[in-house]
Amino acid sequence: MKKILFTVFFLNIFCVNFFCYHKSRGADDFSDFDIHYKLGNEYNISGMIDDAILEYEKAIKINSNSAKAYNNLGVAYGKKNFIDNEILSYTKAISLDTGYKEAYFNLGIAYGAKGMLDEEIKAYLKVIELEPDNFEAYYNLGHAYREKKQYSESIDAYKKVVALSPLFVDAHFNLGVSYGRKGLLNMEILQYKRVLELDADNAQAHFNLAIVYGEKEMFAEQVREYRVAIAINPAYAKAYKNLESLYRSKGMIKEADSELAKYYDLVTH
Repeated sequence: MKKILFTVFFLNIFCVNFFCYHKSRGADDFSDFDIHYKLGNEYNISGMIDDAILEYEKAIKINSNSAKAYNNLGVAYGKKNFIDNEILSYTKAISLDTGYKEAYFNLGIAYGAKGMLDEEIKAYLKVIELEPDNFEAYYNLGHAYREKKQYSESIDAYKKVVALSPLFVDAHFNLGVSYGRKGLLNMEILQYKRVLELDADNAQAHFNLAIVYGEKEMFAEQVREYRVAIAINPAYAKAYKNLESLYRSKGMIKEADSELAKYYDLVTH
């Protein structure tokens, strides 16, 4: 999950966070480098991150030209939230192997964690240059463009994702969000409906549909979608709160008070 926050209008945006390990191809006669590198990978996977960092550093002392060791060291630093060291590690990996798409991808994520959106975008574009059908890179690119309020570019990126991976529910959802940010409400609705074709019990899609219907002043449809969201997820506190506000705006005080009571019951227990 990355960066986009919950607001009244939009839900949490899902982001792919693919930290790419590069495993050794292996050989029967392991060198000292292989031993430390493979140990680093095992520690990294097992969550023993300090030990992983130490092993990668030992491997790099033996072979300072190993792009894969620097890449995986970056992954370990990222897990410790040492973002500056993470970026330096990926940058070093790329300097050693300019076609290392996993390192570019990971570098994009690290730049995103620091809010360096221009650099993040450049990293994902490099991944796409190296692998034009990399839908994960397009997906994260869509998020980065949206954070820069470049909604047309965000839409284009998500459209590429759904063309490459039509069953990717989160891509359709986020495409809908970007359409909404650009004010293309009918297109936004179509994407949430596509989400529901793929995942009928997606309460978030129903919630966002309710918001869009509210923008279009379609009261009955808005209420219906909040109700469906709540039926799928009875603990959906925000849906109760939005229903309360909606009813109150219509002068439906009894209904508003009922929804508010349900909301408070959820958030105070």
